[in-house]
Amino acid sequence: MENSRRFPQLLRTDLLRDLPEEERIAFLNACKLRVFERRTEVFTQGEPAEFLMLIAHGLVEVSYVSQDGHKVIVYHAGPGETLGEIELIAEKPCAASCYAFENTTVLLLPPGYLSELMTAPGFIKGIARSLHEVMVRDNNSKAVDQFYSVEQSLCSYLLSMSGRATKITISQSYLANVVGCSRQTVNRELGVLRDANLIALQKGVIEVLDRDALQTWLANLEDKNGDSATAEII
Repeated sequence: MENSRRFPQLLRTDLLRDLPEEERIAFLNACKLRVFERRTEVFTQGEPAEFLMLIAHGLVEVSYVSQDGHKVIVYHAGPGETLGEIELIAEKPCAASCYAFENTTVLLLPPGYLSELMTAPGFIKGIARSLHEVMVRDNNSKAVDQFYSVEQSLCSYLLSMSGRATKITISQSYLANVVGCSRQTVNRELGVLRDANLIALQKGVIEVLDRDALQTWLANLEDKNGDSATAEII
């Protein structure tokens, strides 16, 4: 089955939405389908990007390792998001490493096809939109890291990771690393959210039951803690 028929929702992705329909269909059908059954490194920091990656299903961790060896999880890309296009266009090495979670499905576009699209105004606009989203996300992450408590950070990350898929396949240990606290603290805070009927917990899976209610919960935490900065969840 052609990718455009298998994943029709990707025809509306931010990168492609300003292209004519026939060009969006051709883009998806030019991609190679790949399914990761286990956690897999897709891009390596400091190495060239060999393709543009469009996520069809699942999550991809984007992480950066500093010169002194400290690893920072930058964010998690989800369905409809693309990775690798900036490095390909700029002919620069990958700014971060990317790890596909288990059961993640992606479409891989070879660089030659990307070069052809660079003359299309609609595609240039899509690239600019992607860069703008990166800036907004970076600003949001800095606000979360600087001003949020653990319980606020946890809510923020759950909202971010459930933006396109309400079920998140992730361990509590991994989530503790993302938030920057102990596993015991994450377990306790997740229990609070579960008891409030905001999330459901299964082994290795967190399901956000009501994103709007979770957003309201986060806003109430901000009011209670008297924070001076409010991060927008994207």
